[in-house]
Amino acid sequence: MPSRRPLVISLVVGVVHAAGLLAVALHLGYAVGLAEYSLPGAVWRYGGLVVVATLPVWLALRYRLAAPLVVLAVTTGYVLGMELTPPGPTFRDVAELERLAEPTGITVVEDGLYIVRYMVNASVWTVGFLFLGLVEYVVRSTWHVLPAVGRTVPELPIPASRRRAAAVATTGGVLHAAAMVWFAARLGVTVSGGWEWALYLFGAAGMWVLATVPLYLLVRHRLVAPATLLTLFVLLDARAEFTASVEDPHALYFGGWFLHLGILLVAGGIEYSLRRIEIHRRVESRL
Repeated sequence: MPSRRPLVISLVVGVVHAAGLLAVALHLGYAVGLAEYSLPGAVWRYGGLVVVATLPVWLALRYRLAAPLVVLAVTTGYVLGMELTPPGPTFRDVAELERLAEPTGITVVEDGLYIVRYMVNASVWTVGFLFLGLVEYVVRSTWHVLPAVGRTVPELPIPASRRRAAAVATTGGVLHAAAMVWFAARLGVTVSGGWEWALYLFGAAGMWVLATVPLYLLVRHRLVAPATLLTLFVLLDARAEFTASVEDPHALYFGGWFLHLGILLVAGGIEYSLRRIEIHRRVESRL
């Protein structure tokens, strides 16, 4: 297969994915047309729906990685299922909800907005799919009982050298931090006392550390549990935004990242200990 063919096919699927979701959203009456956004806003939203599908399809075609594509299909199916099954979205004027005499012109949408939230949070989903693909790549490159990947990445042997592992982990940390800081800003995560700058500085550093550590352990030492849990945290964080709630899970993830880091380190320690026990058992069985 020519090297460009997987990318072309992936982009086509991504465009179809975006067009299909937008068509359903417009049919349901959501204000997601081009006239509703500035040019950068439209590029961000529409492009996000393209990229979030393009990446898993490309990983499947290029490296035969199945997990990101499966999760994409489940997520998209969930979004469409929730939108197309009763109760559908209900549009009400604030005056109707608050029993005011005069219309306010402010419309509230009930029982919906799954496609809109999926579109605007596509960058977070994309980071989750990328981490999921990396976890599957390492697992299938390490455990020979599983089918091998379609092709290996020459620049990323498993286990990777310290320098290469640091580069991969640092890049993943930057992507994770950028997506999560943007996510927090979009959701309006704040702190009392006017210390938002300190919260975002603390959160940005934490988001980088939270991703860098497990990714380094993954590609350097082949410890799968921390990176798998990190990926689960990212996907569940994005999933929680489908349902409006008084409590914001991302605020805890962003501000309390050290708690999640502790969970990742404990999981890594348990996995490492189990591996050492298994190695010791094999050595004794050969004696």
